[in-house]
Amino acid sequence: MTGRGATAEPDAGTARLRARPLASLRDLEPSRWDAVVPPGHAPLRHGFLSAFEQTELPGLTSAPIVATAGGHELSAACPGYVYDLDLLGSRLPRATGALGLLRRRWPHLLTARTYELGSPTPLTNPFLVREEARRPEAVRVLCEAAIDEAARRRAQFVLVQNLSSPSGPAAGALAPLGFATIPILPTVVVPLSYGSFDEYLAAMRSQYRRRATKTLTRSAELRIEHRRQFAELAPDLARLWHLVYDRADELRREVLTPGYFRAVSTLDHTSVLLARRADGSLASFALLLSDRPWMWFLHCGFDEAAGRSEGAYFRLLYEIVRVAIGDGVELLDLGMTTVQPKLDVGGVPVPLYALVKHRNRLAHRAVVAFANGPARPPVVEPRRVFKGPVPSAGELLSR
Repeated sequence: MTGRGATAEPDAGTARLRARPLASLRDLEPSRWDAVVPPGHAPLRHGFLSAFEQTELPGLTSAPIVATAGGHELSAACPGYVYDLDLLGSRLPRATGALGLLRRRWPHLLTARTYELGSPTPLTNPFLVREEARRPEAVRVLCEAAIDEAARRRAQFVLVQNLSSPSGPAAGALAPLGFATIPILPTVVVPLSYGSFDEYLAAMRSQYRRRATKTLTRSAELRIEHRRQFAELAPDLARLWHLVYDRADELRREVLTPGYFRAVSTLDHTSVLLARRADGSLASFALLLSDRPWMWFLHCGFDEAAGRSEGAYFRLLYEIVRVAIGDGVELLDLGMTTVQPKLDVGGVPVPLYALVKHRNRLAHRAVVAFANGPARPPVVEPRRVFKGPVPSAGELLSR
């Protein structure tokens, strides 16, 4: 690796970190990658990132960055992907009506070959560093190597995803290079400190407890299953997920395939919640990823009838909380879309940010203006679901 990419001035007595891109995540033994993944970071483990590569996203190829300090062991790493980003469909489809009409004449309007550093899940810092004291240095060399790799792959757009703060080592390394910080959709986190699901319900204020009881009663005919093995259900899960994807008006990007669901079904940290009707048919599902103290609600699927008349989606949210409490989870990340019902189960909105740079200056300004204008996410206020005070996003993240 040459040029800006990959070296940094060392501290006294410390070997310099050198970063380089990998042609694919498959080029590195899973055990070497996972050695720099700390507990509670299952979305960054080799197996889950490899499963994500089974999704469909135009031009998707793996492009991770790793750093060493002269030995065989990794000192730092970051997942990376190259793909063709649809800036209209992935940001906020509701804000793109007029631009969508222009797409009929110019099909590639606001699309860009993109190099992304980030995790497929929110609130997962993508920069893995073996020694925390070297994080600023490690993030800098990883970012610099990524910029060189983006140029080599002729990416027009470089994107660092899902940061919980507009400042920090990544912003410090990339802001001088022309990167802009933009807000993206918030995620919703439920703090859990309950010994049982009944204790969780009892801690609610009366109006939210009534709401929960009504949802559980309305959907009582649905039978809930929690399964660790679900490979044989992959086609059904992909079909139900696609029904939700087709209705989405907030965020649409990669398409989940049966291959993706088969791949995640082999991982130790994944499970699926199923809601079945009396005849055994699937009304809905939720895919979960758990690595204490965190659990992530990754994906769900249901048809419109199940969502409206059977209350399947709202039932799933409470059942996810039930499973998380049973697993001893402290923080449950419910994800970035369909925020309002997630607030009703006790979720706290946590703002998220991305660092972006387009190679063309005019296009860069347009993207930043679009992200801070029509596509800027609305401010989401927390609700006082429980009798106690509502924790702030900062208090949650400090845990």
